[in-house]
Amino acid sequence: MTIIGIPHRPQGIALIQVLLITAILSVLALYLSSTSKDQVKMAQWADDKAEALVAMHSAEANLLFALLTNSKKQSSRDLLANESLASRWNFFAYPFKANEHITVKIQDQSGLIHAHFPEPSFLKALIAYQGLNSNEVNRIYDSLLDWQDLDSIPRINGDELLSNPANIRNGAVPDLHDFSFVPNMTSNLQRSLLKNTTLYNKGFFNPMDAPEELLAAITNGEIAKQVSTLRESGQLNEIQFSQLTGMVESDKVLFYPSNILSIEFEGKVGMSMIRKKILVELSPYANQFQTPINVFSNRG
Repeated sequence: MTIIGIPHRPQGIALIQVLLITAILSVLALYLSSTSKDQVKMAQWADDKAEALVAMHSAEANLLFALLTNSKKQSSRDLLANESLASRWNFFAYPFKANEHITVKIQDQSGLIHAHFPEPSFLKALIAYQGLNSNEVNRIYDSLLDWQDLDSIPRINGDELLSNPANIRNGAVPDLHDFSFVPNMTSNLQRSLLKNTTLYNKGFFNPMDAPEELLAAITNGEIAKQVSTLRESGQLNEIQFSQLTGMVESDKVLFYPSNILSIEFEGKVGMSMIRKKILVELSPYANQFQTPINVFSNRG
C-alpha cells in the first residue's frame, strides 16, 4: 500500500518571512522613534515659548510699575548698592537685563527731535550730518515743514508740490514713514529721521538721552563718543554733560527723561525668540480722569 505524503515546505521561505517581518518592525520602530523625538522637540519649543512669554509679561509689568513708582533721575551705578530695575535702567536705548531671559531698551522720546514742531537748529544739523551742503539742507528743511503745514504757500526753499495738489499732505504726519514723500528725500536721510525724530514729545528736548548720531550732529563726533561712553558705563551726570557739550538747561532743554517712552523687549528661552515694542505715556499721579498708562502703540 502506497502512502502519498504532504510535500514539505522549504525552511528557507519561513526564514525569509521572519526576516521580512523583522525588517518591517525595525522600520516601524525607527519611524516611531523619530516621530517621538520630533514631538518631544516640538513640545520643548512650545514650553520654551510659553516660558519666554511669561518672562516677558513679568518683565513688562515689573518695569512699568517701577517706572511709575521710582524717580527716573539717573545716578552713577557704582553708588547704587541694590539690584533693582531703577539701578540698571537707562533712557537712551542702551540694552539692560530686566530678568534672566528678557533684555530691554528704553528710548526717552524727549531725547528725539519733535517731527511736528522741530527745533530748526537741531533738525538742520541732523540733515547736514548726512553730508548735504547748506542749500540742500535748507531745501530739505523747508520741504519737511511745507509738507506738514496747513497752507499751500511754499517757503523760500520749500516745495508745496503745487503742480500736483493731490500729493500734498498739509497736515501733521501720522507716521514718520510719511517723510518718504517729501521732495529730495534720500534713503539715508529718511533712515536718520526715523531713528532721531518722534511724533510724541512733551515740548522739551533732553539731549542726555539723544541717540549718538543726533548728539554727533548737534555737537561733534568726538564729543558724542565721550558722552556715549560715560553714560553707557553709568558715569554721566548733568555737570559733565554740560562741560562736554556746552549745552545747559533752559525752557526748551531739560536734563530729565519725559514720561513718554518707547520700550523694546527681547528674550530667548532655548531656541524660542520673542520680541515686543510698546510706546507709552506714564502718569505717576493719575486720577479718575487720567489712566496711569496710555499706550500709543503695541507691537509683538
